[in-house]
Amino acid sequence: LGISVIKAAQILRIKMPSTEQVRGLLRSLRESQPEKAAAMAEEMPDPVGSMLRAGVQHRSESPELLEEIMYENILDARPALNKLLPIIATTAAVAPLLGLLGTVTGMINTFNLIAIFGTGDSRVLSSGISEALVTTEFGLIVAIPALLVHALLSRRIKTILADMEKFALIFTNGLSVPSSVQSND
Repeated sequence: LGISVIKAAQILRIKMPSTEQVRGLLRSLRESQPEKAAAMAEEMPDPVGSMLRAGVQHRSESPELLEEIMYENILDARPALNKLLPIIATTAAVAPLLGLLGTVTGMINTFNLIAIFGTGDSRVLSSGISEALVTTEFGLIVAIPALLVHALLSRRIKTILADMEKFALIFTNGLSVPSSVQSND
């Protein structure tokens, strides 16, 4: 639960710039105002901001190299975004198995009690059956929310990375198109 809260807070704090902000940065570059473009990129939140700062720094490179530089920034952002997510996924996968283990041990205890006391007294059997049901319940109580949190956070991370790719394309394409064509935007 703690890891989920920490990760959710980290992911939900990430802000994305608008497409218009990126286009404004490109306008500044096309109008030969690299300092203004650098300042605009500096104001944009990370991880997109750092990617665009790298793009502004390398704006005079070939479109292919610029695309690679921006893609490298996306690859650099991915591990930080995915950090701690495998722990949540592992918790979601392991919790039902631990519940199943408790079910098996509870049933073993029940059969041991049957061997000692027979089946005449149901109170003797209830402790093992209760152990089996409680451990199964707690395994599911842990697994279901962990699975949901993992799915939601994974989806949000994929959206962030997709937005980064979109902004990288807008930037690289915006620089490679001649100024006269872009002015018709």
